[in-house]
Amino acid sequence: MSEEEMVQKINQAVSTAETFSQLYYKKLDQERHTIDKMYHENANMAWNGNPVDGVTNIQKFLLEKLPKSSTYVQSLDAQPVHDSAVAGQTTVLVNVAGTVKYGTSQPVNFQQNFLLTAKESKWKVVTDTFRSQ
Repeated sequence: MSEEEMVQKINQAVSTAETFSQLYYKKLDQERHTIDKMYHENANMAWNGNPVDGVTNIQKFLLEKLPKSSTYVQSLDAQPVHDSAVAGQTTVLVNVAGTVKYGTSQPVNFQQNFLLTAKESKWKVVTDTFRSQ
């Protein structure tokens, strides 16, 4: 891969991360009932170490276990995953850090990592790892 192609992939990853994170946290905070559309059908999530498998269980977890939230993203990073690691499937690793407030509680710091893959010209979450501090 040429340097120009690598720069293009990195720029695509950054652009994808910015667009994705804005949409994801808007859905999480305001339209949680539609968040399943963000996930691949075989997605898995680890929420503070608790595993949740499959898009149906992820949506159920987010709807039933988490109070209303307000999320503020403080930093965002993204990088393309090398083709050899994902059998040529366009994939992006997104790292997010920020604060989240649940209900009337005090805001807490969090880090969240997403592995996104392109499916039918849409980005879908394959892996979601959330950790609050």
